[in-house]
Amino acid sequence: MNSLEELYDKAVRDIKNELGVITITIAGIPKISKSNDIIGNCVQEWIPQWLSDNGLELEANESSQVFPDFTANINGVKHDMEIKCWNYTNNPAFDLANFDGFYREVYTHPNKLHAKYLVFGYTPTMHGFRINNVYLKNLWELTSRAQKYPIGLQVKQEQPYAIRPYAFHKRPTECFANIQEFVRAIYETRKMFALENRIDPDMWYETVIRGLNEMDS
Repeated sequence: MNSLEELYDKAVRDIKNELGVITITIAGIPKISKSNDIIGNCVQEWIPQWLSDNGLELEANESSQVFPDFTANINGVKHDMEIKCWNYTNNPAFDLANFDGFYREVYTHPNKLHAKYLVFGYTPTMHGFRINNVYLKNLWELTSRAQKYPIGLQVKQEQPYAIRPYAFHKRPTECFANIQEFVRAIYETRKMFALENRIDPDMWYETVIRGLNEMDS
């Protein structure tokens, strides 16, 4: 594979519409699991193995708070990426990134805003599950402005906790139009909350936009 786009094409050919089964056996008695959490976690663990079997090794970040989760090396070029999975009959509810970890990481590494998300939508079946669809998306294509906040957001203890997706599989045109709109929404969100021991939002925004412009020049 020479690019993440080739990886995506292969995932569509090899995995889309395929059936899977997750079984737990205790004392010789098997039980097929239909739990969303178990299916989602197992698929997200299985995908890196599938990638490895196809010659693409992923380097996982040591900390779960560091964005993004993986780095793929393709022909000597490093690509930041995430792998996500959700029940296709529901709206996506997975975390795109821990907000504070993301905020800190892209301040020093704006290039990580270009991380790609390989996303799998599945539905439980009578005897397991089916992979209904596969997506390769930019971060800003998976989230949008929310009713309460400038971005899809999970809040805990009155602080932003995680960036959340919207129903991109149903309303693909409602996402942020470009990376600049997404960065602006992160900036506006950070300004809504207490800023103790946080990078100043104005300085963050100026630094990140400057970094993006330098990459484009």
